[in-house]
Amino acid sequence: VYFSHVFNNPTLAPNLQYFLASMADCRKQILSMRHLSSDVDKLSLLQNDIIGNFEKEILTPLCNEIETDLRLSTHMHLQLDDRNPLKYGKKNVNALLNTPPIRFFDSYIDIKRHVTHYLDSTFYNLTTVALHDWRSYAVMRNLATQKYGLKMIEAHLPSQTIEQGIDVLEIMRNIHVFVSRYSYNLNNQLFVEQSSNNKHLNTINIRHIANSIRTHGTGIMNTTINFTFQYLRKKFFVFSQFLYDDHIYSRLVKDARYFKEHKEEMDQCYPYEKADKI
Repeated sequence: VYFSHVFNNPTLAPNLQYFLASMADCRKQILSMRHLSSDVDKLSLLQNDIIGNFEKEILTPLCNEIETDLRLSTHMHLQLDDRNPLKYGKKNVNALLNTPPIRFFDSYIDIKRHVTHYLDSTFYNLTTVALHDWRSYAVMRNLATQKYGLKMIEAHLPSQTIEQGIDVLEIMRNIHVFVSRYSYNLNNQLFVEQSSNNKHLNTINIRHIANSIRTHGTGIMNTTINFTFQYLRKKFFVFSQFLYDDHIYSRLVKDARYFKEHKEEMDQCYPYEKADKI
């Protein structure tokens, strides 16, 4: 009852250390009890009972209230209920968080450290479940530091995953869509979707191709090569016709003449600036 009263009136938080100290003062009376054989059992039973009630009435509600406040503050752009503290009131939980570690028998109760560990674990676990929400939890982590003075730990989780991909046969059926929407990442050696309406981007790497071959059999390789060859043949034909256009051909002849006249000055290297303009 006392712990619940303190939680509802956080200004009484400095009195917690005196209350727990008074509970520890009954050590001699507890050790004098005869219905338990071991002195260690006597003290541990009292200690576990008091700490269990402390966690149930103060620590757990405090963690839940701070987490809820961080979530609502992060998603203020949504249409939420009125949270005006002047109209509905709000607990000054900082009084509880700023309480120094309290010694009780041979252990310490650190409220701020307990809340920090709870938030770190919660944000980390939820980020691993939904990597696309990593930014929201990063904002909550920063807000907890600014608003409550909690020293949060960075999750160091990737902000994206490359385990999503589509089947190779699906790519071949829509190879024109694949070419227009995907780019090749030289560093990671994979194709990455340029943009998407979903919260994730599709990727294609060697593992996905190997899985498709394992699923459909090696027969899809001939089909894939044929689709790719036919598509490239059409594109190169269009490209060759494009080069015969008078405007393009005259520009290429002009650049070729320029390179031939200045190749000694340029050390046989065509300038990047002129290539970029082309």
